Amino acid sequence: MKKIFSVIYYSILIINVTIFPSLYAQQDNIGGQKIVGASDIQPLPKGVFIHQLDNGLQVLLIENPALPMVGANVVVKVGSAYETFATSGMSHMLEHLLFNGTDTLTQKELYDATDKIGGYNNANTGEYYTNYMMVTPAENIYAGMKLQSDMLFHSILPEEKFEKEKGIVMEEIAKSLANSREQVERNIISIIYKGHALSLPTLGTYETIKNMNRDDVNKFYKNYYLPNNMIMSVIGNFNTDEMIKQIEEIYGNVSPGNVNVSANPIWGTGFEQPKDKSKIEGETFHRFYKGDNLLVNLIYEWDRQLTSEFFDLLQISLSDKAELLQKILDEKYPDKVTKVSFQMREYPVKKYLEVTLKLTDESSLNEIINLFTDELKKQNFSLAPEIINTEAINTKTAFYKNIEKPHMFGIYNASTIGEYGIESVFESYSQSGYINAGKLLNNFSIVSNPVIIIQHPFVSEEDAATDNAIKIELFENGEMNPVVIAKQNNASELLAIHYMIKNKGAYEEKYGKDAAFIWHDTFGQRMKSPENKKESINYGLTFSVNDNPYIPMDNIYLSPAFGYIRVEGLADDIAGVTDYLNNQMINFIPTQTEFDNAVKKTHGVKMMKKENKAKQVFEDAYKSIIYEPEQYVSTGDQVTYEKLLEFGREYFNPQNMIISVVSPASADEINNYFSNFELAEINQPLNDPAYLRNYTEVNQAQTIIDTVGGEQAYLFYGFLKTIDDNNKAALEALSLLLGDKIIFDIREKQGLAYRMSAGINVIDNTAMFYINMGTRPENVDILVPQFPNFFTAEFANSFTEDELVKRVNMYLGRMMFRRLSSINQAYYLAHSYYFDDDIFADEESLTKLKQVTLQDVKHAVEKYMSVENPVEVIVR
Repeated sequence: MKKIFSVIYYSILIINVTIFPSLYAQQDNIGGQKIVGASDIQPLPKGVFIHQLDNGLQVLLIENPALPMVGANVVVKVGSAYETFATSGMSHMLEHLLFNGTDTLTQKELYDATDKIGGYNNANTGEYYTNYMMVTPAENIYAGMKLQSDMLFHSILPEEKFEKEKGIVMEEIAKSLANSREQVERNIISIIYKGHALSLPTLGTYETIKNMNRDDVNKFYKNYYLPNNMIMSVIGNFNTDEMIKQIEEIYGNVSPGNVNVSANPIWGTGFEQPKDKSKIEGETFHRFYKGDNLLVNLIYEWDRQLTSEFFDLLQISLSDKAELLQKILDEKYPDKVTKVSFQMREYPVKKYLEVTLKLTDESSLNEIINLFTDELKKQNFSLAPEIINTEAINTKTAFYKNIEKPHMFGIYNASTIGEYGIESVFESYSQSGYINAGKLLNNFSIVSNPVIIIQHPFVSEEDAATDNAIKIELFENGEMNPVVIAKQNNASELLAIHYMIKNKGAYEEKYGKDAAFIWHDTFGQRMKSPENKKESINYGLTFSVNDNPYIPMDNIYLSPAFGYIRVEGLADDIAGVTDYLNNQMINFIPTQTEFDNAVKKTHGVKMMKKENKAKQVFEDAYKSIIYEPEQYVSTGDQVTYEKLLEFGREYFNPQNMIISVVSPASADEINNYFSNFELAEINQPLNDPAYLRNYTEVNQAQTIIDTVGGEQAYLFYGFLKTIDDNNKAALEALSLLLGDKIIFDIREKQGLAYRMSAGINVIDNTAMFYINMGTRPENVDILVPQFPNFFTAEFANSFTEDELVKRVNMYLGRMMFRRLSSINQAYYLAHSYYFDDDIFADEESLTKLKQVTLQDVKHAVEKYMSVENPVEVIVR
C-alpha cells in the first residue's frame, strides 16, 4: 500500500462491484484490518525483522548497513479520526506539547540533547496516527531512542508552555487557511464524512484550540499513549539482535493499558461508520471558499473492499481519460472548463473518488455536469498488461527508494501502519496485488450518481512548500561530449542518473519564454507514451522533468542557470538503461501535440501563483531592494513550436549537459556508457559561468509598508555586509546560532509565528542578515520594534561553545538527510561542479563548517554584526 495521507487533500465514487464477488475472496477489509489470503504470501525483503514486546509494542526492523544513519519511527494509533467537535485538534496539539519537556528534561535540555548527537527529532499528525521520528547517525541512535521514549511516555505537558503552543498551532491554522485548497478540503470532508471525526480538520479550528485546556489534553495523552497502542519501525545501519535488546530496555519497561473510547450514538470515531445516515448520493451542496475559480466536486463512493493497488491502476486509467473528457467538454462548451482532475480518498470507513471540474463561470453549469457524468459512465477503464506490470515494478522500486531514507520512512508509511498494521507496509514490496486489481478493472464501470459539491469563490482581496560511495570520479571528456560524474555505491540496488542541463536562462532569452519548461514537459510526455513504457518497464524507471515554482520546497531546481532530468530505476541492467536513454535524448524531437499539451500546463502552473497575493507583494517588495535586477526575466513572447526545435538543438545537446550517476557500477564503466552520447552536428556551446542573482548595494535605510488583506501579514527585516572569503564558514555557523535564537524567541517563547526564517545568507562576497516571517496581522506592532535588537553584538556574544557544537551538528544532520537518496547525491555532485568548479565543494563546505570555533564566530560578530542601512518591509 502506497498511501501517504496527512493534513492535505484527498478525494472520492459509488460504483457497482457486487458482480465480482470472487475477486474479493482473497482480501477483505474489516475494522481497519486487512486479511490477506495465502496466494498473496510473498517473501519479505532483505534485512526485515518483526517483533512484539511483552507490553504490546509492535516493532518492525529493516536493517541496511549501507546507510550512515538510523531512523526510529513510532506510530501512535491516534489522530483526528478519534476526536469530537470538543476535542478537535487535540492529537495535533499533543504532538506539539510532547516537545516541551519530560520528567527529567526541560524543553531546552531536550533540544540540546538531540542537537548534540546530530539528531532529527520531529513528528506529524494525520487522521489515524501521530508519528514521532528520531533520526541520528548510527552510533548515536540508542541515545536518540532514549530521548524519544522519554517524550512518548514521560512528558509533563507543562502548564507554562501550554498557551505558547496554542499560539503556534493557531499560526499553523492561519497558514493552512491562507491556502484556498484547505478551505475547499474542509467543505468536502464536512459533507461526505458527516457524523464521523473524519469530517473535522486535523489541525483543529481557532475556537477548539483557544478553548482547549491542559488537563483535558493530559487525559487524552494518558489514554492513548500506551505501548500496546503503538507500532515502531527502525530503519538503517544497526545489528538486529542488539537493536531488539535496546528496544526492550528503552521502551519495554512501560506498562500497557486499556484504550478507552466512549460510545456516542450520533458520532463515529476510528473505524466506526459515520453515525449520520442522511442520504447524500445524488444530492447537491453549495459551499463557499476564498479563491478565484468556480469548482465542482463530483464525489463517488467506493466499495470499501477495493485495494490500494486497484486505486493506483484506476488513477492511471483516469489520468489517461482526463484529456479525452476535457476535449468532449471543450467541443460542446468551449472555454468553460479549464481543468478536469481526479483524486482518491482511501480511509477504512469510506473510500471515494473525487472529480474536480474547474469552471470559468456558472453559465451552463447543469449541462456541463450532466454531460461529464454521462461520459464518465461510458468509459472503459481497463489497462494493458504492460502498464499494470510497469506500475507493479515502479511500486517495488519505490519501496527500495523508501528504505534509503530513514528520516522519511515513518512519514511515508505512518498512515498505512496506523490504519492497517505492519504487514500493510510490505504490500508495496509485493507485485501480485496488481494482477488481481487489473482483472477487476477490466469489468469495472461507474454506474452511480455522485454527490455534487459546488464551491463558489468569495469576492475577496485574498488568494489563498551518506555518502557510501566507494569512489567518485570526474570525466570532463572534451568539448563534444558531456561532463560525467560517477559515484559508485556497491550497497545500492538502485540506479540514479541526474542530467543537469546548463544555460537555461540564456537559451530561453534567445528562443522564447518557457522554452525549458515546455521542452522538459514534452520529453516527460514522450517517456510516458505506451511505446516507451514497454521499454522502460524492464528497468523500473521513473522520471522527473520539471518542478512547480509555486509549491513550497527547497527550491534547488528553480534556478535560471540550469534545467534537469532525474531518472531513477533498478540497477539490474545499467548498460541497457543508458543505451535506451541516450537514444531517446539524441533522437528526441517534440511533436506539435506534445508541444500544445505542454503549453497548456504552463498556463495551469502560472495560475497557482495567485494563491497568496499578500505574500507575492511582500516577496516582490523586499527582493527588489536587496537583489540585483534579474538577468533572465520571464517576459516577452512564449516560445513557438518552430523556435522550440531550435532551442532543443542547442540546449538539449549533450555538450551542454553535466551527467552525474550514482550506481553500483565502477566510474569507468559509467563514463564508457556515455562515450557515444553526442550529436552528429557540431555546435559551439555557451561557456558562461553558472548564473546567480547577487545582492545589490543598499546605501540607505528603506522601509516599505503595504496593505493587501488576508489571514497573515508578512515581515522582512535585514541588512547587507561585504565579507571576506575566509569568514564564510564562521558566518554560516553564526547564522545557525542567530537564526535558532531569534526563532526560539519569537516562536517558542512568544508564540507569534508558526513558520519563519532568520539568520545570515551569503551570496558571493555579500552577507544578508535577516528575519523573514508571516504572522497574524495583530502581531505586527509587537514584532517590528524587536527586530533590530536581535542583531547586536551583545545578543550574539551570549553564545557558548556547547551551543555552537549542538547547532552545527544538528545542521550537519539535516544536510545528511538531504543527501541520503542516490538521486540527491547525484544532484549535489553536479551542482558543485557547475557552480564551484569542484565536485567536492559541497562536501568541503560542510567540513569547514564543522571546524569552526567559537572564537571564529565571535570574530565574525565583531567584524560584521552592526546594523547599517536596514531594509524593512511590512505587508499586512
